[in-house]
Amino acid sequence: MKLLTTLALFGLAGVVASQPTETVRRYYPEVMRADLAVLWSTIGTSHPDPYRYHTPAEMDALVDSVRDGLLLPLDAEGFINALMPVLRAVGDAGTELLPLQALNESYLHTEPLFPISVAVVEGKLYLHDELKGFQSLPPGCELVTINGVAGTNVLKALRAGLAPEGANITRQDRRIEQDFPLLYRRFVGVPDRFLVHFRDGEGNEGERTLFAITGDQIQQFHRKQGLELQPWRLEEFPDTRSAWLTLSTLEPKALADAKVVPDKYLNTVLDALRKNNCRTLVIDLRGAGGTDLAIAEQVFAMVAQEPYRMVSAISINTGEVPEGYAGPAPEFYSTVGSLYLPMQDGRRMLRPEDPRLMHLLPMAKAFSGKVYVISNGATTGAGAAVVMVAKRSGRARIVGEEAGSNAASFCGGRTLDVALPGSGCHLVFPLTRYVPNGIPEGALDHGEMPTYPVGRMPEDVAKGKDTVRDMLLLLMEELK
Repeated sequence: MKLLTTLALFGLAGVVASQPTETVRRYYPEVMRADLAVLWSTIGTSHPDPYRYHTPAEMDALVDSVRDGLLLPLDAEGFINALMPVLRAVGDAGTELLPLQALNESYLHTEPLFPISVAVVEGKLYLHDELKGFQSLPPGCELVTINGVAGTNVLKALRAGLAPEGANITRQDRRIEQDFPLLYRRFVGVPDRFLVHFRDGEGNEGERTLFAITGDQIQQFHRKQGLELQPWRLEEFPDTRSAWLTLSTLEPKALADAKVVPDKYLNTVLDALRKNNCRTLVIDLRGAGGTDLAIAEQVFAMVAQEPYRMVSAISINTGEVPEGYAGPAPEFYSTVGSLYLPMQDGRRMLRPEDPRLMHLLPMAKAFSGKVYVISNGATTGAGAAVVMVAKRSGRARIVGEEAGSNAASFCGGRTLDVALPGSGCHLVFPLTRYVPNGIPEGALDHGEMPTYPVGRMPEDVAKGKDTVRDMLLLLMEELK
């Protein structure tokens, strides 16, 4: 934190005005160019796969073009937008350039926000919920225009503000659903009111005006319906001898906070499945991410029928400690020499004898019935790894959307956080590249593709229905 504070203070030298607010603070071109040089040098040294889609010469030419375009003073968001072509070309959704902490705090607490959440269905925006305590718009209506801008163009602007995972649009769309008020504020505009032209499920059209409120007010006024559910939970359906296992996260800290011990929980699940003579298991991994593949290994071991491994290779970049980094903990770098081979072809590969590359055994008395795994664009990291091994081993049928992590190789694990010295913006990206075991189907710039593609339908948004769940429950009823 002392380092970040020092860098933030140093960044004030590049401010046009002496004491502007964070939302109007501007930076001179020479400051932004210096920050771009730091950003690209750091990515080239520490990002595990910076040239997945473009050659070094192509990336250098793009960086030079972006640098030459920095001609006028810009605020933090303008600077980030100017550098987005570089992040889009890297093609790793985990690589982000974020505003300095003070501006992030204002977004969370004091900046006016659009108080709705949305569903992105078939390239259009639909109302998911209103976050102000009362209903102004018809449930699930299509947002045809917002302040005169077509909903499709709003969606286009939001997608453009997010670094993609290759050509995987579904990951961007699920992120938009998670963070719509913040992303609208950052990438579309900051009006104090929103004239919404809508179309309801019956085809009727109308207009309503919604007023902006702050993030703190959203927290105060909006109350989630129902009880807070555990991140891991099992539902049993004795009539169809089936069960539904929801794993909404595979992140170790989130599970620890919820007091979920993965191996103990999964053994309890197996006991319940045996007791009820379960024949079909659905593992719902929608929205599940995680930085530790060990948890993915435990999840798949519960249903595996033969030895397996999650990844065939793991690599990093140079393993050199970049200047000005704020994380991860230094031990990541201190172990590089003993765990990874010397640099070759732009990578340092994990030693082949490392346990993370070994084949693993299924759990004792692993579930042997039929398995369906549900994924969507927000299924990333460890969650996506389960999807990949489940499909490629032939153990499960995948239902839903393509997973959010690249099917050929994806970046994850511990992240690096570097505060750029001039602007104070934060460059954040993962440090490890994983090559999943087996061969993916489909294009190599997409996530693992489902066996049965099933997406949400507009009419189900209005009714609050879960299209995938309803389809699978009906299927299990027919198969009983």
